[in-house]
Amino acid sequence: MSHPCSQTLKKRTDLLKECSDAYLYAVEVVTKNSVMAEDLCQSCAEVCYNCADECSSLDDDLLGEDLYNMCMKYARLCEEIMAYHSTQQPKQLKETI
Repeated sequence: MSHPCSQTLKKRTDLLKECSDAYLYAVEVVTKNSVMAEDLCQSCAEVCYNCADECSSLDDDLLGEDLYNMCMKYARLCEEIMAYHSTQQPKQLKETI
């Protein structure tokens, strides 16, 4: 049986990984100029905010606040890349018949 502190650290690490994955996905959709990029970046930011909330609800330990702040930073990065995407010139869509 593992120590409760190590279980909490593992859970927080998993949450941080989820934030990292969400940010990487946000970068990917913006890079590909997806028409859904803004919505997807917002969803990625929400994932990160939810992870931060879950992280803060876990038992206190030495790294808890740092990992919470890292999740929040990923959320802000998702929002920043979303803002970057929305400032780019929209591409003209071809009309199809």
